[in-house]
Amino acid sequence: MKVRYKVNRILLCLCAVLSLTACNGSAEKNKDVTTQEATSQPNRSAEALEDTEDEAESTAEPQEDLVPIGQMYTTDRVNVRTEATTDSKVYKKLDRHAVVDILEAGDEWCRVLLDDGEYYIASKYLKEKSENSNGYLVVIDAGHQKKGNSSQEPIGPGSSVMKAKVSSGTSGKTSGLAEYELTLQVSLKLQQELEDRGYEVIMTRTKNNVDMSNIDRADIANSSDADAFVRIHANGADDTSTNGAMTICQTSGNPYNAKLYKKSKKLATYVLDELVASTGCKKQYVWETDTMSGINWAQVPVTIVEMGYMSNPKEDKLMASEDYQYKIVKGISDGIDKFLN
Repeated sequence: MKVRYKVNRILLCLCAVLSLTACNGSAEKNKDVTTQEATSQPNRSAEALEDTEDEAESTAEPQEDLVPIGQMYTTDRVNVRTEATTDSKVYKKLDRHAVVDILEAGDEWCRVLLDDGEYYIASKYLKEKSENSNGYLVVIDAGHQKKGNSSQEPIGPGSSVMKAKVSSGTSGKTSGLAEYELTLQVSLKLQQELEDRGYEVIMTRTKNNVDMSNIDRADIANSSDADAFVRIHANGADDTSTNGAMTICQTSGNPYNAKLYKKSKKLATYVLDELVASTGCKKQYVWETDTMSGINWAQVPVTIVEMGYMSNPKEDKLMASEDYQYKIVKGISDGIDKFLN
């Protein structure tokens, strides 16, 4: 009986020891697991965050590339705005003839690339720039016409002094050419030369059988906001020995457009100097007068070019020749280049 009791006590103690050892082992194991989870959790969080950022980057919309579709130039001093509305902030101002890169062209506004940013300019102040365009506009007026118009028009805006709308001009004593024919021949060559140099050119006429007053011709230059209005003419005199070229502009006291005197005088001077240099003709002078209705009605820099005297046999024959006409054209073009550039 005692022996069985002792054996039971021993077995009971052994069970207790085994149970305690098992519990300690389990606790240690749980501790290791917890420690492992705790140390591995930050790594998993960083990886998860990185995965999320990668996903965000892959789903974000790429920024639109600002790629110009062409170029235009400004026809006046203009406001560059931050939005396509006149109520928006003015980013900066651009001077006339500034070349801008166009991102999108609309009827009212053009979206432009400027200083690596996207801005807006009113479409009416922009003109398309061709590949070789220099951004300048010249209006050429081939003087006179086949049949003159003796009807009267004011010599200047608001003037009571009247003058014939347009005459048929003089004629060559040797060549037999009418002045209106000669001026158109030279004007068409001048148009081609200026366009080859990158100018935009508007002709007041391209044929002889027209009816255009001097006011009509000036209006074309004004409405197009020309950078230069060049009127091609030839001279005549009773003295057949008189020869040479001259140009004409308004006086500094012109009652209609005196503000343009300095520019017109500069244009007239450059054109005359270069015309003489190109042709070798006699240089007369820049005649300043307020008697020319085609000048008085102009609101842009203007000059009349008297290429030579059709009343002089030698000069008349020269002006009728292709070779000399091209020399005239080169001289006038060189003068316009100097004036505008």
